[in-house]
Amino acid sequence: MIKKQKWFPLLFFCFISSFAYADFMSVNADQAFLHEAPSGSTKKSFIVTKGYPLEVIVSLKEWKKVKDHEGLINWIKTSDLSSKRTVLNLKGDNPIYLEPSSASPILAKVNENVTLELLDAKKIDDWVKVYSKVGDIEGFIKATDLWGIK
Repeated sequence: MIKKQKWFPLLFFCFISSFAYADFMSVNADQAFLHEAPSGSTKKSFIVTKGYPLEVIVSLKEWKKVKDHEGLINWIKTSDLSSKRTVLNLKGDNPIYLEPSSASPILAKVNENVTLELLDAKKIDDWVKVYSKVGDIEGFIKATDLWGIK
């Protein structure tokens, strides 16, 4: 009994830590259904399109329980996801800068709810490096204006 009590905090920490460091993935299919439960026969809640970022909170072999930028939780087929990182812009006319500074030249402005490829998840003073297919632009944007990065 004493050995089990000694191991309990370690097991508890391991269980909690798997949720503390959730992964983000992006939709790989042109259109993918979000389901209420991990089964194709359950009600389809939403359709998401290619590149949309989702936070994975539970992983099963063929299904992932995911959360979207509005906090809604659903299930998606693992085969519809990619490990390629994308982020969702939450701010209208959000500038992408040449360097990680608002004093740097603006390369483009991004509309709200547009997905961008995350080139580097490492933040530089709350800036992240992104890529926009529209205009073939690579630059920096404020991480606080994005969803899909912690």
